[in-house]
Amino acid sequence: MVELVKIEQDELRDYIEISYCGDLDLLQKYHVNQYDLDSAVDETLRMIEITSLGIDMKYFGVEENGEKIGYLCTFTHNLYSYAINIKYRTKEVLISFWEKIKEVMKESFITMLFPNNTRAIGWLKKCGMDEVKDVEDNAVVLIYFNN
Repeated sequence: MVELVKIEQDELRDYIEISYCGDLDLLQKYHVNQYDLDSAVDETLRMIEITSLGIDMKYFGVEENGEKIGYLCTFTHNLYSYAINIKYRTKEVLISFWEKIKEVMKESFITMLFPNNTRAIGWLKKCGMDEVKDVEDNAVVLIYFNN
């Protein structure tokens, strides 16, 4: 069963590293640029750190049966950064992860992705998020209305 464990920002590195480990497509195709594992983790932490300045970012480790499998970062109405390790991306885990995201977000929320992250965009649309059209900066913005 997937659980979200509230963590501090300085505990994120292990969770992010685990979530990216073994996913060459993520590192080569779906991240901001092409990276090796350490560089991708560093860049993700850098973006989280910059974004978290002046806002109340919340950090969660994603675990299954006590084992670290991913991470989640959010702030008010914004699903900011998230990933699950490729070995754990089963239908059951992804459904459970999505349910946990909705519990944490409580209300309607958005997420922004780089357009090359087609895998995550497709998954989020399958989960019920809708794309907001005509957004500047070539970002893909998805919105979810939590009823």
